[in-house]
Amino acid sequence: MGKYKELVAEYKQKAKRKYEALKVARRKRRELPLKEQFTLLKEDRSKRLAWKRRIKKVQDPREQYAQKKGYKQYRKLQNRKFKWGIAIGVVVIIGLLFTHWLITATKPLTSDQMAARKQSLNVARQVMDEGTVLLKNENNTLPLKDTAVNVFGAGSAAPIYSGGGAGGISSASAQSLYAAFEEEGINYNPTLYNLYNNFAHKNKVSTDEFKEQGKTLLDILLPNIAGFLVKSPKEMPASSVNGDILSEAKRHSDTALYVVSRAGTETVDFKPEELTLTQDERDTVALLDKNFEHIIILVNTTNVMELGFVNEFKHIDSVLWIGGPGEVGARSIAATLKGEVTPSGKLTDTYMYDIAANPAVKNTGNFQYQRNPEDECGTCKERSQKRYFVNYQENVYVGYRYYETFEKTEAVQYPFGYGLSYTNFAWTVGKKTATNDIVSADVTVTNNGPVAGKDVVQLYFSAPFTHDGVERPSVELGGYKKTKLLQPGESETVTIQMKTRDMAAFDDKIAKTWVMEAGTYGLSIRRDVRTPVELFTYEQPARATFSVDSVTGQAVKNQFDHARGSGINYLSRSYPETTKVTAPSNFTIPSFIFASDYSHEKSTAPVPTTNAKNDLKLADLKGINYDDPKWQNFIEQLNKDELVRLAGHGGYWSVAIDRLGVPRTSMYDGPTSIRNFLGSWASVAYPIPANLSASWNDELAEKVGEAMGKEAQSFNVNATYAPSLNMHRSPLGGRNFEYYSEDPLIAGKIGAAVTRGLQSTDTVAIIKHFVANDQETNRAAYGLYTWTTEQALREIYLKPFEIAVKEGQPNGVMSAFNRIGTTWAGGDKALLNTVLRDEWGFRGFVITDAGLAGQGDHFDALQAVESGNDMMLASPIDAGENTFEKQLKTYLKKDEVGTLIALQNAAHNILYYVLQTGVIK
Repeated sequence: MGKYKELVAEYKQKAKRKYEALKVARRKRRELPLKEQFTLLKEDRSKRLAWKRRIKKVQDPREQYAQKKGYKQYRKLQNRKFKWGIAIGVVVIIGLLFTHWLITATKPLTSDQMAARKQSLNVARQVMDEGTVLLKNENNTLPLKDTAVNVFGAGSAAPIYSGGGAGGISSASAQSLYAAFEEEGINYNPTLYNLYNNFAHKNKVSTDEFKEQGKTLLDILLPNIAGFLVKSPKEMPASSVNGDILSEAKRHSDTALYVVSRAGTETVDFKPEELTLTQDERDTVALLDKNFEHIIILVNTTNVMELGFVNEFKHIDSVLWIGGPGEVGARSIAATLKGEVTPSGKLTDTYMYDIAANPAVKNTGNFQYQRNPEDECGTCKERSQKRYFVNYQENVYVGYRYYETFEKTEAVQYPFGYGLSYTNFAWTVGKKTATNDIVSADVTVTNNGPVAGKDVVQLYFSAPFTHDGVERPSVELGGYKKTKLLQPGESETVTIQMKTRDMAAFDDKIAKTWVMEAGTYGLSIRRDVRTPVELFTYEQPARATFSVDSVTGQAVKNQFDHARGSGINYLSRSYPETTKVTAPSNFTIPSFIFASDYSHEKSTAPVPTTNAKNDLKLADLKGINYDDPKWQNFIEQLNKDELVRLAGHGGYWSVAIDRLGVPRTSMYDGPTSIRNFLGSWASVAYPIPANLSASWNDELAEKVGEAMGKEAQSFNVNATYAPSLNMHRSPLGGRNFEYYSEDPLIAGKIGAAVTRGLQSTDTVAIIKHFVANDQETNRAAYGLYTWTTEQALREIYLKPFEIAVKEGQPNGVMSAFNRIGTTWAGGDKALLNTVLRDEWGFRGFVITDAGLAGQGDHFDALQAVESGNDMMLASPIDAGENTFEKQLKTYLKKDEVGTLIALQNAAHNILYYVLQTGVIK
């Protein structure tokens, strides 16, 4: 062994001498012409390779291994300088990137950005002023008579400013509740401030002075990442509030304010028990009830929460739902507590006592198909492990539509549309109209109370119901109107109206279109869904069908029979007991599932023209109609590679084609704040959309869109993935904060208003997620199989999108991960072409949701473009050729004609969108 080590050392030493000789030789060569230097370098390489070959021929294993060690030593010495160069280069590049990032992150706003931000801050404050809901106010505890108050709860120190995920915000610049209290002159207990902040931020129980930390480097460089990962604060045990702390608090004030917080987020849904008080929270409330005369609860939640406890404890006087206040909403909360702002928000969801008993909750969660043992398919076992489903068994009976139809007694604590005020409003109903075309009512609202305030007038209808006929909830929202700010004694007459045909239902079994049954339609002016003020009626003389869209004139008929599935017993008003909603019991994968997977049929059409010389630039098409023949002349100029890249290479951008004057556009996430997750900039973070809808103020919603659009333009953002128009189908929805309501009308109206505002600034609204993306669990797991009736799809889930398209006219739509029945939403021709474009008249482009990190495993790029989904969102980083581009190129080889036809249609829609952004003036 000793001789072998000596042998290795000898060859390593020879290698070192050889390398030193090479260094000397190369120094001498520097005087030679470059051509000779290059020839000698080639000779050096040849000698080295010959040396390597000689070593391989050595017969003695130890001798060969020792020589290899020497050779490796030579190569190591030869490459050392090169490796050091690489390492230094990498460090320099990282340093330069970091420096650039830091400079970008800390540079001041431009004058345009500052002006746009100022407008957004004002609008955001107004959203919070009008979007908080006073749920209880006994003994007139609010507004505060004394500004001294004891603030309890980990949520006071770490409040939920917004939800998490794409709809999240950077909370680094959000104003804290305590800072807002100081600005409004509310005298909070400093000992409790230290106690709860130390617990929430340092995880320790201490009354030592707490000092707020400044922004971390992460907050400065990647503030939007933290907003993506929001979570609910953990409550401190009530036992930590010891006798001395409690005695001091009682001396400070007889009023306790308790903050309870819950945060919804993308990718995760709630469990029912997470939307009730934890034991630590309940113990804290019990402690407060024993020691304070007045308790105020701030409900800082993104979702409906069980609030039955507020009736259990004697001293809980006031309850204020504050939702997610965003960047500046804390100041509004403080002003509302003091009485400088009068709450005027109304609930857009039903608050039930038992969330687990909500019918949609029984069918929300993780339901995985299992293999059918009798299925002989060789790949079925593996594939079935990826397949998940959800049954919308509650049919059209979502939210209050269920409770008002089936459970009118004890189930509901706070009904849909409910909300109190600090003042009193008297209503006088004037002229009422109910014709074949219009239903309307004039209502005079008078402020009879001591302070200024706003009120919301709501119009509902109740359609006649026939046993075994079309399903009809007992009551549905038909319209609403919010008053201006009324001073004490001031009145305003508002007019609420709706189209009479909007009371139609979709008969998906017989007529297979919209119908109005003959009979008496009850109409009512209400303060909330359970509080009527005046009733009137409309008489429908005979059954009517509406098989032609009133806006586009296109035929309307069943398109989603495949969504019903098989063996699902949908809830029926005719048979409430035998169709009662239950959790799934059959998990065997239906045999037709695999047969319905996408397969492409080769086209026999003529070969489309590409790479034509028509001498057109995109600017030449500015202002022309979508259907103008000039579009085809332009599109035929695109070559195959450009068509593939335009459709397949989407992200936070659309690609440029310089030779044809097609500019790159940028598009980023909303809907609460426009920002890039991997960047440091962001627009103002608004209160969550659920707060906006709680304002019941369409004009304010349009202001939000306009202000956000102006901020987007100041950051050179051309489009935003907003608004989000999915439904609060279940209280458990992880992204309910990002959506507006359990009711499709108010969701659509608010969404349409935001869309109008955005589009008015040349910022394209990309409404999302189209459609039935109403739970997070498994939504992207090979495409969640969503089973529902077409009536429910039309009346509940499609309706907000329909209203937004027709009244807001967006030029962008984001499709959903899930499937409608068996068909992926992003590859559903009936959804994206027949309904969206033909029936509703949409003009613009459709982009997928983010098909990255396995979420797009069920995406097929050709299925998408063939079906009207024009662009694949492949990555947030603009890297090289992606999976979807490769898919499209493969399809071009298999079916050039069919693939080119689909790509040219997609290009038309994408380029039409580009022209609407205002990038080309």
